[in-house]
Amino acid sequence: MDTGQKAKKQKQNNAGSAIVTVLVVVTFVTILATVLLYISGMNFQMKVADYRTKESFYQAEIPAEELRAQLVKDVEFAFAQAYTAAASEYAGLSSEGNREANYRQRFCEEFDRIWRQRCGLVPGSSTEYDWSHGITSVLLTPATGSTWGMDEDGRSVLLSAATDGYWILDAAGTALDVSKGVSDGQIVLQGVTLIYDSPSRYSSIISTDYCITIPHINWSETYEPEGAPTGPGAPGESPAPAATPEPLYFDGNYSGCVNYMNWTKQ
Repeated sequence: MDTGQKAKKQKQNNAGSAIVTVLVVVTFVTILATVLLYISGMNFQMKVADYRTKESFYQAEIPAEELRAQLVKDVEFAFAQAYTAAASEYAGLSSEGNREANYRQRFCEEFDRIWRQRCGLVPGSSTEYDWSHGITSVLLTPATGSTWGMDEDGRSVLLSAATDGYWILDAAGTALDVSKGVSDGQIVLQGVTLIYDSPSRYSSIISTDYCITIPHINWSETYEPEGAPTGPGAPGESPAPAATPEPLYFDGNYSGCVNYMNWTKQ
């Protein structure tokens, strides 16, 4: 066989090699595209899960912030009552420590009275207060008029007005501790647990205590009431009485008096 015939036969034997090359390339591209699609899909699912988790967490925060806002209002009211009473007894208490202790005691009593009145007693009990009722009475209520109900575990449950999600308040260990109010100047609303279950079945659980700091007044300092007479009267008149010293007033930052403590999220 001459050289020309051998070359012609080799060309004939190469028939179909292009198809093999194309199949290899197509297979490689298919595998690469499949991997990229899988990675993109996983990334998308992770972002969706992260979004829904954050959404659930923010929903769980809503009643937590609602409760904090109410506590700020309670601090303002209790302060007004305690300050008025303590200021009226200012002159009769000789030392700064006695004045501060008297003021703190009145604040604690007023704050405790507000919450015990709000909670009410558990039906059938003369000593146990219904903290679920007290807390849910100040939390958000949907515009639909829905009210807090109870689940099979005795927890308060509220359906969301906008979605199929729902909030759960677990107040089994809740209590208002005023025992250190006079000594440390702090009251603690402890053991509040709020749960939100989203329509997509993502749950967030927030457990926290609320630390209420009694507004500080520097009872050792005094100021002259604005417009009070301090000097002698006009010629021929009796000298004007000196202004009565009064305690230095609180600066009005009630929001700074209520803070989260032992805050956890699951």
